Amino acid sequence: MTFIEFPGWQPGMEMTEERMNSAALIGRTVFKATRDTSQSIPDTASANPDVANSLSWETVEIDDLGGWASGAPTRYTSQLDGWYKIDAKVSFNGSAAGTARTLGIFESGTLAPGGHYRSAKTPTALVDTVTGFLSLLLAAGDYIQLAPGQSTGSALLTATGGTRPIIEITFARPA
Repeated sequence: MTFIEFPGWQPGMEMTEERMNSAALIGRTVFKATRDTSQSIPDTASANPDVANSLSWETVEIDDLGGWASGAPTRYTSQLDGWYKIDAKVSFNGSAAGTARTLGIFESGTLAPGGHYRSAKTPTALVDTVTGFLSLLLAAGDYIQLAPGQSTGSALLTATGGTRPIIEITFARPA
């Protein structure tokens, strides 16, 4: 299936296979991945997310546009210009230490405006989950990373099983 830059239907526009395929992308999940084994996340200043601690994706269930590569497992790279909706979740194993858990959505290495999610917590031994969502205008070649942060005073592992970290990216519309 071939996808092209698609500005939307215009009067008199010829319907080609490539244009029809690209129109079908609107509202479609184009990437979904999970982190299935624990990843160690060091304590960060004020629990702020740090791109150096970005999650490495292990199980890629959907990658319709070929934006993920095992050589750069923390990144999803946009293949087409457009608006993308990023839905993200990170969960940490329970720890009674610390007062915050965070998640950052980074665009090409920089924390996206509005992409910092923080969960103040009451010390407990239960799994802590932080979720976030954001729509971003990406150019082909821009990349997305998810980076957790935490304030336990030492490294903390991400959770596994049903609470494991996940990312889903939907192509919302052309640029």
